[in-house]
Amino acid sequence: MIDLEKPGVHKRGKRKGQQKVALGIKDEITFSKYGNTDDIWLSRSAFDEFKKCKRCFYLIRKKGFVAPGTPQFTMNSTTDKLLKKEFDLCRKDQKSHQILIENKLDNIIPYKNEETAINIYGDPIVSSNSKKPYEKMEAWRSNYHGLQARFKKTNFILYGSVDDIWLDTKNNYLILVDYKSQANEKEVSQETYWDGDFKTGYQTQLDFYFYLLKQQNFKETISNDAYLLVVNARGLEDKFDNKLLFQSKLIHTKVKDDYLENEIQEMIDVFNSYNIPESNKLCKNCAYARQRSIIDKL
Repeated sequence: MIDLEKPGVHKRGKRKGQQKVALGIKDEITFSKYGNTDDIWLSRSAFDEFKKCKRCFYLIRKKGFVAPGTPQFTMNSTTDKLLKKEFDLCRKDQKSHQILIENKLDNIIPYKNEETAINIYGDPIVSSNSKKPYEKMEAWRSNYHGLQARFKKTNFILYGSVDDIWLDTKNNYLILVDYKSQANEKEVSQETYWDGDFKTGYQTQLDFYFYLLKQQNFKETISNDAYLLVVNARGLEDKFDNKLLFQSKLIHTKVKDDYLENEIQEMIDVFNSYNIPESNKLCKNCAYARQRSIIDKL
């Protein structure tokens, strides 16, 4: 796709006050958070980039290249927001949700933790809008803050925002949950949901959160059971009528993190390297750049 820079004026760096043009690189490359410049922060999405193509990961995360954007999935964001509101109502009353009851999981309720969220440095996490401290669940679901953990004894901090955490009241287990939205005429089923290569990314996502969650020193046990709450708009209605009807399905999976530390260490080694890694032969971004460079000298 062709992605255009939004018109406007640069506000930072050497280009302050100049009209915006597409530069292909960030005005300012920063790896830190909360004013601490000694640590390097890498998100779950950075790990996802690393898994897909080490070369793109290195150029984007280390060198500050700006890859062409993709359309914002506003429908997915809206369903995520509404699901969080819906489960927050159950969280407030500490009761199970209807879909859990239907799946005979009425012993599971949304996890409630009203303690003040603390960042990796021990400081309260404060909302930039309200200036009030976040509660833990609020911070863990924030894209900027999320769950945070130092990787071993390095200066690398890993983080990622979860959609939800549930509590198994019978066993005192914490359960990871991720919301997924889609539009497919086929009904969602446990037996076929994981078919397809891109679904492996969903599993890695949950595994990564599982790794982070285990670093938080909870008094509860972190369960290796996890769920995707999939809402699917099948489009089988006779007319639009100003609404989309979704079918909800709970998809169960097992999470594991025994392989993650080796892959995270490899990601850090690539980040620290002075050599640009080889590209993934399946990477379309690299393929496009390679073909264009043959005939196009900008």
